[in-house]
Formats: sequence, structure tokens, C-alpha cells
Amino acid sequence: MEELYQGAIYEEVMIDGRVQRLRQGFTTGTCAQAATHGALLLLAENKPSLEEITVTLPIGKRAHLPVYGTSISKHRAEASCTIQKDGGDDPDATHGALITVTVSALSSPGLVLDGGQGVGRVTRPGLGLSIGEAAINRVPKRMITQEVRQLTENVLGSAFQSSYPGLKILVSVKDGEDIAQRTDNPRLGIMGGISILGTTGLVRPYSLSAWKASVVLATKVACESSSQVVLVTGSRTKQWADAYFLSSPPESVVEVARFLGHALHVVNIRPKVRRVVFASMPGKLTKVAQGAMDLHARESTVDKEALIDLAMKSGVPSSILHDMRQFSTAAAAIQRARHFPSFLVGLVEAARWHLQSKLRQDVEVAVYLIDAAGQIMAQSI
Repeated sequence: MEELYQGAIYEEVMIDGRVQRLRQGFTTGTCAQAATHGALLLLAENKPSLEEITVTLPIGKRAHLPVYGTSISKHRAEASCTIQKDGGDDPDATHGALITVTVSALSSPGLVLDGGQGVGRVTRPGLGLSIGEAAINRVPKRMITQEVRQLTENVLGSAFQSSYPGLKILVSVKDGEDIAQRTDNPRLGIMGGISILGTTGLVRPYSLSAWKASVVLATKVACESSSQVVLVTGSRTKQWADAYFLSSPPESVVEVARFLGHALHVVNIRPKVRRVVFASMPGKLTKVAQGAMDLHARESTVDKEALIDLAMKSGVPSSILHDMRQFSTAAAAIQRARHFPSFLVGLVEAARWHLQSKLRQDVEVAVYLIDAAGQIMAQSI
């Protein structure tokens, strides 16, 4: 199993025509997982301090993270471990954040995982978490839970389990509420702190220029491989497109992420391309339907009132319009009205019109709206 050390995980990235060796980092989820491990060891072994924690990431690699600080209560009822997040050479707002996990004993069996000071709380539906729940996403939650179970069952043994029949895991972030103001959390209705995130456990150091260059290059390759180019916005829509367009060359499907406008420019100046397919899940497709070509959250946002106005004009009942207004994301609002085909087709056709405006008139444009399960919700007429 590959060993990853903080400060020593590198990859080569092409930036502005030069190959640079950039350092990867770890996600807030990995930091919380490591801090949980450290706090459990403190409780079990009554150590005054720790220097390094080793955990297994969701991708199967073993990571070694230095410990920033520890504490343990006088009667060993609870222990805390702090990890400082290192985002590598592409840091975001949470780079340098101090993520602390406090593990405390419960009198009854069970495991309680919650967020403390500096971890946001969900205040609106549509984010995949219950209202009032701490903003600890699915994968970090699973990794923290697995860390506790593995340690208590396979490492710490029966003596620890008899002393601590139940455990509470509390994740907190110093100055998390201030840090969150530099993220999208307030706009999404996650209040009071940052989110604990991460699907692979690693932060990859892709600079904006390198990422854009990779999309442009992939689009050029697609244009050379087929007269039909399929542009998708993320990994799930790419998975759908790879299966749906089996007869097309695999290179003709391009994951454009935020850089839809750049990909369309590449397509527009290549006369070989006669058809463009755009496939997206509801959130980003709504942005395109409202004219956005840079799909990053900081560059384009959904006009929810315009979305609801389209739904109203498409015959969606007022009771559902009311429900749609309560959701914090376009995806959740559209899901609520998904049984009204005229609304979904109207959304898709608006996106198609904006895409067509960026392309030659002799290029046919088709648009597919895809749900989280990889099913077609609507397609252009």
C-alpha cells in the first residue's frame, strides 16, 4: 500500500506550457479522520501527546499526518486531538484550518458523531443532509465511523470497550465560522462554520490554468475523433454518456467541469464537428439555461426566482412552487417538480438556445438533463 506523507505528495502538472511539480494535500475529512484516531489513542493509552497519525484514505492509500496538539481530561473521560489542514500547492479557504476531534465517553453503548464549534449546520433542504445536522458529508462520516470501529474492535480491545461502552465524536474547527465566509456555505444555507468534505481524502494541486488547459486539449482531441462531441459537466454525467453513446469514440466525451465556454470555443472553430451534445445534472444545467458558460460556483449562480417563474409558466401548481422556494439548491427544486415534463423540457430548451448562440448555425445541439441516478429527466426536442 502506498505511503503518503504530509508535505511529500507530488504530481507533475502542466501550467502555462511548463511542467511543474506540485504538492498535494489532505481534505478536511482526512484531517477529522486522523484527529479521531489520535483522540482514541490518547484515551486508550493515556499518552500526553502524539507526533503523527496514520490513517487509510478512501482510495486505499495510507496517509501520515503530523499532530498539531492534544489534550486529555484528568479522569480520562475525554481526549482531543488537533490536525492542521495542509491543502498542498492549491490551497482553498480551509488551508491551515485547525480541525479538532474530541472523543468522550457515553454511559450507554453506541456511537454519536456530531459537529461542534466551527462546523456548519444545515438549515435548508436539498443538500443530502437533514436540517439541523452537522455539515459532515457522507464519505468523511463513513471514514470516521470506520476508524472508530476498527480501533475499538481490532486494536484497543475489550478492556477499552468495557471502559468506554459508548463514544461521542465531536468535530470542531477553530475560527470555522469566519473561514466559512470565504466559502459557498452561507449561500447554500450551511451556517456557523465550514463543511467536513472529501471523497478521495486528497486535495490535488491542479491550478486553474492547468485545469482549463486540460479541458481545452481534451476538447481538441474530441473534435478530431468524431463529428459529434459530447460535453458533460462531471464524473456522473460522464459515466452516463460513456454508456449512452457506446457507438461513439470514447475520446469524443469530454468532462468540461466549469469550462463550458472554453470547450464551446474549441468546437466552434473546427468545421468537422456537426453535432454537440451537452449533458448535465440539474444545478449546472440551470446555470446554462440562464446563460452562464463558466459554471464555477463563484462565477455563476442560479437565479431561483427565474427558475420558479419558468416552472409557473410551464403549469407547475402553486403548492409545488411554494415547496421549490424552500430549497437551497436548483437540483432540489427541480427534483420537486420533476413530474412536470413541460417544465423540464422548457429548462432543457433554454439551455440549448444559449449553447446554440455560441456555435455555428450548422452545428446541431442536443441537451440532456440527467438525475443523480443516471436517468434522463428530459432532453431537447
